[in-house]
Amino acid sequence: MIMQATTTNADASLQGSARTPDFDKLKALGQRLAKDFVRYETDRRLAELRWAKNARQFLGIYDPEVDAQIEKNRSKAYPKLTRVKCVSMLARLMSLLFPTSEKNWTVTASPVPNLSEEDINLVLSTLGASVAPDVPLEDRMIEFAIVEFAKERSRNLEKEIEDQLVEIGGSRQVDYVALCRKVLMSGIVYGMGVLKGPFVREQKQRTWVRQPDGQITPQESVAMRPQFEFVPIWDYYPDMAAKYLHQMDGQFQRIVLARHQLRELANRGDFFGDVIKNYLKDHPKGNYRRRSYEAEIKAMGAQLNVNDQDGRKYEILVWDGYIPARELANAGYEITPDRMGDQIEAIIWTIEGEVIKADMNPWVLMEVDQKVNTYHHFIFEEDESMLTGNGLPNIMRDSQMAVASGARMLIDNASVTCGPQLELNTDLLRMDQDLTSIHSYKIWYREGAGVDANVPAVKNIQIDSHMDELMQVISLFREFADTETFVNPATGGDMSKGPSEPFRTAAGASMLKGDAALPFKDVVRNFDLFTQSVLSSVVAFNMQFNTKRNIRGDHQVVPRGSSSLMAKEVRGMVLDSLGQTLSPEDKRYINSYELLRERLASRDIDVGMVLCDKDEAKRRDDAASQAAQAQKDQMDELLRAEVRKSLAEAVKALTQADKNSAAADGATAKTMMDTMNASLGALEGGMGDEHSAGGANPPKGNTGDKPKGTPPK
Repeated sequence: MIMQATTTNADASLQGSARTPDFDKLKALGQRLAKDFVRYETDRRLAELRWAKNARQFLGIYDPEVDAQIEKNRSKAYPKLTRVKCVSMLARLMSLLFPTSEKNWTVTASPVPNLSEEDINLVLSTLGASVAPDVPLEDRMIEFAIVEFAKERSRNLEKEIEDQLVEIGGSRQVDYVALCRKVLMSGIVYGMGVLKGPFVREQKQRTWVRQPDGQITPQESVAMRPQFEFVPIWDYYPDMAAKYLHQMDGQFQRIVLARHQLRELANRGDFFGDVIKNYLKDHPKGNYRRRSYEAEIKAMGAQLNVNDQDGRKYEILVWDGYIPARELANAGYEITPDRMGDQIEAIIWTIEGEVIKADMNPWVLMEVDQKVNTYHHFIFEEDESMLTGNGLPNIMRDSQMAVASGARMLIDNASVTCGPQLELNTDLLRMDQDLTSIHSYKIWYREGAGVDANVPAVKNIQIDSHMDELMQVISLFREFADTETFVNPATGGDMSKGPSEPFRTAAGASMLKGDAALPFKDVVRNFDLFTQSVLSSVVAFNMQFNTKRNIRGDHQVVPRGSSSLMAKEVRGMVLDSLGQTLSPEDKRYINSYELLRERLASRDIDVGMVLCDKDEAKRRDDAASQAAQAQKDQMDELLRAEVRKSLAEAVKALTQADKNSAAADGATAKTMMDTMNASLGALEGGMGDEHSAGGANPPKGNTGDKPKGTPPK
């Protein structure tokens, strides 16, 4: 039920609050809705019969018409093959849709975010402060800043919703996963699962506030939290005349309350308390009456001996759908003239034709441009012949009944052939003995002589049990059930019937299970539609009732259930291969943190426990960058020192070389001078001897002989 906070906000959005209701005209509206409910109930009768069959098939109970045809003392065995298939389907879907390391949904910003004027000004001021004053703001820069701002807001909202889903059912024991499990089970068994909400639930929270004197003190505040509730398919009455769910005029929900619960509604401001009190006064024993389907359900379980609740409970009918605007106006609600001919979504509570609450659907007024569903539907398998879809028991009904028939025949035949079948000749047997039973070491006494002595008095009659043939029939229809439901040993984790040995490794088995999960894709996509409907309403709820500014923005919900159908090891190998094949140029455009997160998630590792958050990752990146920069500066300084050392040694070597070259040049010059001086001295000595001889001719001799003292050439 919608709580007071929702109604108050809706009333504040009305163009003029409701006048004093005209209860006579409201009663006429209630009587009309009561007649509509009778029509909806009649239209749903065939669906109820199918649901009852599905429930009996799930529980392993024969339908009354089948049970009546089974003779007395015959076997009534009912192998619960349907239950195994339904439970296996539920387990498989829960494993696919709710993995331990990731969510099956995300909140992203719209491709072209539509932000408020306040947020646009905030983006422009932040962008203007981050660029130089002389740099003009271009359109490209502004659009990029707006998109990044919207993405950050979407990430904040995703964290907020993730926290809200922990207690979406009103307590931490009933979270989003628990509610979805009920919806999935209802869809698997009956074809449709229904969830209702969001309602507004007030939650007291404690915050810390800094006082003007600097002290921090606790302060209690009230936060609005979304809440959903599971609606049993038996209490839900859709418009069966519609071809599709979005074409329905509306739906009824039947609620059974105790007397004190109905009395509590009279204390709420959004209900007509006087009408409720008067009704309780005039009807002290209640108005509840058992429906035919309730009698059928009661006969299935252990409540057959429980007294009926007639006279102790009260039955409420809630209409959620369209009604003529004129009827609301006649009931005392102000409707603008331009909407007088419209059909307006309203929520009307009635008890035996008496209207105890009448309001417009608050989401029509709060979210004018967006359709926010109050009832969210999961259809297991779409069926054009049935608005509520097709359940798994109905899909495999023939196979289940064939297996049950084979099991009964098998047991009946076994009971007939488990002992000997005897033919007794009472003319030859003595009648003073027990002929009605047989046991070990039994002695049969007979009479007869002559020809009669050769005739056996007791003969064993052989009756074929056909056990092997019946086992083959049962196995055949079990295979049919596997084919019809695509729930086989591989999908349940049994790899004994899988491929040969190379495929029985961990990765191979996961690949096999991934291939076996492919037929579930349509079911998962149907649940993705349900997820999108539920979480879109949660987004709308936060936009209306959440006071946090950092979640405001233009958001859209993206379901990701079908992405988990790929085998995790396969995805892990793909991610590893991607990381190894990326070039340095490619890595500049890759978010390394998210890539690592996906690699961990593909191995079914709890990412939250293993991987640090983004803030810590940024801090570590900054620390690593600073350490790398310090190391680079140190290496640069060492390199510069090495260069200086090498230059000094080179200069020293050049200087020494110059010194050695100069010394070598000096020694060479000195040697040349000494040689020249020696030559000149010798030349001068020879010339002196010649002058002392008075110029006489030299003595004659061998012309080839050199005179002594002649310098060498």
